Amino acid sequence: MAKRKRMDQIKAVIRNYLSSGSIKATARQLKMSKNTVREYVRRAEAYAGGLSGILDLDEPALEKIFYGPEARLSDTRLAAFEQRAGEWLKELRRPGVTRQILWEEYRATHPEGYGYSQFCEHFRRYAARLDLTLALEHKPGEVLMVDFAGKRLHWVDPESGEVHDCEVLVAVFPFSQYCFCIALPSQRLADFIEGLNQALLFFGCLPLILLSDNLKAYVSRADRYEPTFTQLCEQLGAHYQIELQATRVAKPKDKASVENAVTQVYRRIYAPLRNEIFHSPQALNEAIIRQVHVLNEQPYQKKPGSRKSLFIEYELPRMRPLPADLFEIKKIAKAKVQRNYHVFLGEEKNFYSVPWQFVGKQVEVLYTSKNVEVYLDQKRIATHQRLFPGSGGYRYQTREEHMPKQHQEWKKTQGYDAAYFLREAGKIGPATQWAVQQVLLGRIQESQAYNSCKGILHLAKKYSPQRLELAAQRCQASAKATYGMLKRILQLKLDQQPDEPPVQLSLGLHENIRGPEYYH
Repeated sequence: MAKRKRMDQIKAVIRNYLSSGSIKATARQLKMSKNTVREYVRRAEAYAGGLSGILDLDEPALEKIFYGPEARLSDTRLAAFEQRAGEWLKELRRPGVTRQILWEEYRATHPEGYGYSQFCEHFRRYAARLDLTLALEHKPGEVLMVDFAGKRLHWVDPESGEVHDCEVLVAVFPFSQYCFCIALPSQRLADFIEGLNQALLFFGCLPLILLSDNLKAYVSRADRYEPTFTQLCEQLGAHYQIELQATRVAKPKDKASVENAVTQVYRRIYAPLRNEIFHSPQALNEAIIRQVHVLNEQPYQKKPGSRKSLFIEYELPRMRPLPADLFEIKKIAKAKVQRNYHVFLGEEKNFYSVPWQFVGKQVEVLYTSKNVEVYLDQKRIATHQRLFPGSGGYRYQTREEHMPKQHQEWKKTQGYDAAYFLREAGKIGPATQWAVQQVLLGRIQESQAYNSCKGILHLAKKYSPQRLELAAQRCQASAKATYGMLKRILQLKLDQQPDEPPVQLSLGLHENIRGPEYYH
């Protein structure tokens, strides 16, 4: 201030500043320099009665405040404040440190120092000069902002040459500007949820708040004070214990950080990849992630460190770890248990079994990309792994315990092969396995012998495995085995009789026997 202003001019400065709230607007209105206005406002704020109280003072009191010892005291306080302001900015980033705590420590060493409101105002101005307003407005690790970029990326089908457009979801932490982006097939709810899951996996931690604008996949009913979020996004918030927030309609400044991140994505990701051709969404996202790492590790221009280093030092330690399982979309469908004790899942056109006792009941089917659960009156009655969608449909997944007993028996007769019968016979003994093998070899079509093999195995249940093995050993002596032979031996209890040497029959000698001499 090279030239002192009159008291009426000073009051005009204060009055105009109270009205506009802007140093720049006041200077323009009164045709003064911004530094002059700023200095008079600074000295006025040192007054205990506040800015509005200044206007009620007479000229001698104003002279004392602006040009007397109090003004010099204010200059001394400002010098002491700015001497430590840089240190306080670093302290503010540490967990649990607030401006209130810093002010209390400041007043403990400077009893004549600024009051709390003036301390915060000078703090804000000091940070603004260093372009650090962002660090004060956003607490480390508190908010994750997300938005879709306005411009799309694409990949090309190598066989058909068809170009597939992809939406690009951008996520950023405002404090450090540490960001992530991913190409998705669309902005639909399922793709949006997948993008959020991948973003959280990339960051490796959970924020307290998720902030987005009024995307259709995110907000079902926009409202300035209480927006209504889509059901699945509410489930995601409950799963991760994240508060959902939405910006005001048509207010992009509410998410200025992600708007800036989108601009950086255009420059640092879109531009370097503009001449590359990708033949799958996976290849496209791999290239995107490589560029994201380059962007996050690039040093700041006006302050030390990078997005990544600031995130790791100040944000990561304050956030919660990810849960063991990522959020999965759970869909609900109503179905009736059909006469074949299966429910039909219409989305993929496949059938899943439930216990046969529930035929005809109305049930609810909850399903994710991996699992299917069936509920009756809030009680889960069946679970399945979901059949892979998109493979034709109309397939059945049946659990054996859901089938009535007669169906279980019928199923056991299906799908047999020679290896099954040989394996089961081998459990009884080597002779029984040999007998089953003889039966299998005795038919032109192997499957024609399956009933006979089942009959042989049933003999073990009826007569005991030990007796069947002895009966099979008896058959080995004649080098032939059939189901009928084994059954006859067991019925007549021949397996329990000792083996007898074969009887040598003699025809005796008589005139019709030529003898060996006849052939010489």
